[in-house]
Amino acid sequence: MKIESEKVQLQGFQMSPQGDGGTLTISETRKSFRLSSLQYSYLDVLRNSGSIEGLVKFFLGQGWLVSFRELYSLLQFLVVEGLIANPTFREYFNKAEAQEIKYQNSAFDKKVLHGTKVLPRDLPFFRSLEPQLANYLLQKAERFQIPAQMRLTQSGMLDRDLYIILQGQAAIYRVLDAKRRQMVSVLGSGSIFGERGFLLNQPRSADVITTLPSEVLRIQHLPEFDQLIKSEKAQSLQHRFWVLQALQSSPFFKGLPTDSLDSLIFTGKLCQAPAHQMLFQEGQPGNTCYILIQGNVVISQRGRNINVLGQGSAFGEISLLMSGGQRTATVTTQQNSVLLEIHQNDFYRVLSQNLLLAKEIETLAAERLANDAKRNR
Repeated sequence: MKIESEKVQLQGFQMSPQGDGGTLTISETRKSFRLSSLQYSYLDVLRNSGSIEGLVKFFLGQGWLVSFRELYSLLQFLVVEGLIANPTFREYFNKAEAQEIKYQNSAFDKKVLHGTKVLPRDLPFFRSLEPQLANYLLQKAERFQIPAQMRLTQSGMLDRDLYIILQGQAAIYRVLDAKRRQMVSVLGSGSIFGERGFLLNQPRSADVITTLPSEVLRIQHLPEFDQLIKSEKAQSLQHRFWVLQALQSSPFFKGLPTDSLDSLIFTGKLCQAPAHQMLFQEGQPGNTCYILIQGNVVISQRGRNINVLGQGSAFGEISLLMSGGQRTATVTTQQNSVLLEIHQNDFYRVLSQNLLLAKEIETLAAERLANDAKRNR
């Protein structure tokens, strides 16, 4: 189970409101700590909601946005002070720090499982394809039983195969140097990874290492797939191809392994907009964000054009994360465009299931907002 959906086991403490925030006092040691107003509110709700997902759902239901950086900082503090008893939380935050990870290279050829065939309807993404196409892509798929601490994909390698975790868990690690790695995301049962190599023939952007014994489905890439992916016969696959191409060139997402963005991509819907259409206006409330798949959009503030965004750009996320739900700019298409539209509820649901990814995306949004402020001085 991922920590985001796990019931948090809190140890004894008392909370006392005080000015803008409050004080937390540990029952056993009587040590006291000052909490910000957001952290105080999050801890108060966490005691009742039981999980990270429950907390985010509660605040979203009240119409309040969650600061994932504040939430992450609070949980990290609770782990360090021993106020969260869940061993999985301690392991999670330890792995989130840059460190040397022990693992072995996976020997897929020695662990084939024979038995029940995996059906397209049981797999993410494949259930959205035409049955004939899905069965064609899965024709050489094999199931493997993989122990914990085995590397499934290696950063920088040109491996074209696609992988799905049927049971178990793995983690995506950004490679910092020859020894150190930093966890970016956790993959649970049903997670798909390796699409960048499978669809775009791009090198792996991260190491994926099992953290629990896992059953993994490997879908071999066949040479004829490349033409199929680009054909009109496989429109849903082609749309997926476009989205990954856009992310590959995205200044906003380029620092994040695309494998860890799968859930976010799956929640969106592709839409088309003609040239010169206003997508949203500065000052309006906003509950959607966008990834520009094809075309260009013009960004304007106070009636002045300040930027033109192209393929791979993300916009609208600031109103979902940083500005209290208000649009900070007007966005208008410059030419016919294709966009991936992600609704606020779906956006928060995905982020509530992936705390590390949420923190990184919010940090990127804050940097963009700061850059906009400098430009307007």
